[in-house]
Amino acid sequence: MHSISTMEAATCSVLPAPSSPAGVQIESGKMKRNPTLICVPLVAESVDQMVIDMREAKASGGDLVEIRLDCLKSFNPQQDIETLIKECPLPTLFTYRPKWEGGQYDGDENERLDALRLAMELGADYVDIELQVADEFNNSIRGRKPEKFKLIVSSHNYQKHSVC
Repeated sequence: MHSISTMEAATCSVLPAPSSPAGVQIESGKMKRNPTLICVPLVAESVDQMVIDMREAKASGGDLVEIRLDCLKSFNPQQDIETLIKECPLPTLFTYRPKWEGGQYDGDENERLDALRLAMELGADYVDIELQVADEFNNSIRGRKPEKFKLIVSSHNYQKHSVC
């Protein structure tokens, strides 16, 4: 079970929170975009616990949540992704990290990528994909990517630790 203390620890290492929601600051009567956002990773083992944690993330001042699908012990892509997007009070970043990149997912690669494409199609704000499969993934969503959707390409080296 993950509590707010887990989330607070995750946010403490990030730059100071913006002065108002969604990275917007009011300065001299003008709105100014703050590039610093607090992203709270959700590493619960169940969708129900993730829903609780995302509400706590918002109450604690988080700007968006990273939903770590690879940490779920049981996963029904269509149902669970729909629930997580519908219930989330913050923008969503979906990650489904494979073991070869330091995550917990050890299944079929096509199923993993299908789940991330599904998250995009169902309204995720961001999807994080590994550099090693970025070209393949980007080609697979060409022409299907929603206008406001953002793809994050990342590379990790977790030789010593895993986050889940």
